Amino acid sequence: MKRLFKAGAILLVLDAPHNQLEFGIDVNCWNTGPRFKGIKIIPPGAHFVYYSLHNTKSAKPTSSETDRAEGGNNGRNKEQEDDGTVEIEVTEGGTTGGDVRTGFWHLFESGEVVVMKWNAYNEELELETDQEQLARYKAGIQEFDPFLGSYPLLPPTSTYPAWLKLSSHIKKSTITSVFSSSGFVSSHDDQLEDELARATKILERRQNEDDDKTATAEAKNEQSQSRTTTTIQEEDETEDMEVDSASNEQESSTATQATAAVAAGSPSKFEPTRSNTTISFTPINLRSSFRKGAVGEEVTRYSLDKSWLLNNLYTTIYNKDVSAFLGEYQAAFVTMLLSYHLGAFRQWKTMTILVCQSIEATSSPNFTTLFSEFIQTLHHQLTSIPSSFFMDLLFASPDEDDMTANFLELALKSMAKNIQSGLRRGQCLGLRKPMQGLQKAVLESFEWKIPGDFKKVQKVIEVKPEMLDSEDEDYEEEGEYAPVIVE
Repeated sequence: MKRLFKAGAILLVLDAPHNQLEFGIDVNCWNTGPRFKGIKIIPPGAHFVYYSLHNTKSAKPTSSETDRAEGGNNGRNKEQEDDGTVEIEVTEGGTTGGDVRTGFWHLFESGEVVVMKWNAYNEELELETDQEQLARYKAGIQEFDPFLGSYPLLPPTSTYPAWLKLSSHIKKSTITSVFSSSGFVSSHDDQLEDELARATKILERRQNEDDDKTATAEAKNEQSQSRTTTTIQEEDETEDMEVDSASNEQESSTATQATAAVAAGSPSKFEPTRSNTTISFTPINLRSSFRKGAVGEEVTRYSLDKSWLLNNLYTTIYNKDVSAFLGEYQAAFVTMLLSYHLGAFRQWKTMTILVCQSIEATSSPNFTTLFSEFIQTLHHQLTSIPSSFFMDLLFASPDEDDMTANFLELALKSMAKNIQSGLRRGQCLGLRKPMQGLQKAVLESFEWKIPGDFKKVQKVIEVKPEMLDSEDEDYEEEGEYAPVIVE
């Protein structure tokens, strides 16, 4: 144990409010007691630390909560099930009581000591950056040992294997490129407020459209009985003006969004527009998934098939590095999962659709490793959380023109058909086993039947163009992700 203590990193959490703080690291979460001063034996690597302040100042912790948070290991993690599997307990509103959850990413090094102090005025934890202070804490770290809870690293309560599967591709470069210098994110940051405001405007617009349609229908019914043909024509002209006005408003909104977006031909990181913006995911415009200057058939082809966009991003942004691509994908998922960040969910959703809808790339040997690792990563993600939470998140995350919650099921079916088609041509054989595991996991967790027999080696046949055209007929993108058809 002493060797583990020296080899692992330590996170000191000082002056935290007693019995009011929910504190977590990775898939472990506790309610802190009066003796809690941090976590020890943190394995080297990327970790996500998060907390929230409860609105229960008079509440008294249960004995089990105190055991878990006062530096002992008597309690069992909320996520640890009796059969040894790990499931994250998710509570409505981000945390118990619906409070805001704040977290930060950090790449812990062996023997490192990270210090956080509670700021009572701002009601938040802040990182200690003074090097002299950090050196003093590290020199006297043994004094804190009785007050430190151990990272659940050893059986039977170990959660580390589950965390490794969720974060295996997250490197220091991922954290520094996606998150701010501090690495902090919040479930109530400006990006989330923007997303919620956007969703509210969408709902209001749709309600106004419904009201206008009802009013127009009633007016037409009355006018058809009392007005002459000339009057009706005037009414039609008025309606045309209203439609034009609405169209102009929509075009103005689209132009505003287009100004903020980055063209697929020259992708780059978003530049923060506010001083407290904390996340800069790679912008991915699924509606512009073809090269600049493309026309006609090429536009139609790569609007349906995202392979050009995937290849362009994979080459220019991620430098053909599988871990760079999947590191951002994993970071988006974990940030969504543990800090309830809506912007992170949208990035995870976009990257999922991007890969699943890349038809040509599925069978390309240049992407076999990426697809294999992607399928395994998605497998671990979907089996690490309760299906009820995932479905609730999908239904609670409206897009401008896509209110459906079944995008993932449809995307997985599309990818399965693409792989099945490649197998018939004797291609992408390395995807059979990963896809077989994902197919089984999705059926057990969500009762989704993904088509295809990935147990057998498919008979190689000649695939005609019309056969390829019909393979994705069950998956039709709508709204924000709808393809552009050029006749």
